[in-house]
Amino acid sequence: MRSMFGGRRRSVFGPGKELGLYRNDLFERTQRIDARLAEVADEIDALRRRALEPEDAVDRLTVHEDALEEESDGIQGMLAPEELHGLHMEYEANLERTLRGILVVERGCAITRLPHRPPDDEEPYTYYKRGHGNVTHARMRMAEIVDVLLHWEPGKPAEATVAARLERTREA
Repeated sequence: MRSMFGGRRRSVFGPGKELGLYRNDLFERTQRIDARLAEVADEIDALRRRALEPEDAVDRLTVHEDALEEESDGIQGMLAPEELHGLHMEYEANLERTLRGILVVERGCAITRLPHRPPDDEEPYTYYKRGHGNVTHARMRMAEIVDVLLHWEPGKPAEATVAARLERTREA
């Protein structure tokens, strides 16, 4: 369709197509991130239960951390629709929270290598518990945000609050 006043040619379906591309890219990335975070949470939980050695955990967590940083760069490079910018940024912030949680666990693993540490010291397990909480809670919030981002319709508010979630469940 030609614009009445000249300029570039515009498609009737332009914004919808861009929203569809955004949703597809977001869905693929968030699925990979969520799967990775599930593995991270399981490994931290194994560390908390003493089923995984700290040295092995550091190696595994480093691999996960690198992969998540790569995904974080990809998420930051995505161009979200203007109405979704706030939620998109909140998703990024929660992804950063998971990375900080991994660092907390790695710090706990480093404590286990200290030469004068008593064998029954529980301090590293406090770090594991905090890191596990960060990863788990951020993952739960990220799932809520992704649900809103993927199901948002133009013209409607983009909210990921408890009240908005309850309203959506009442409508369904």
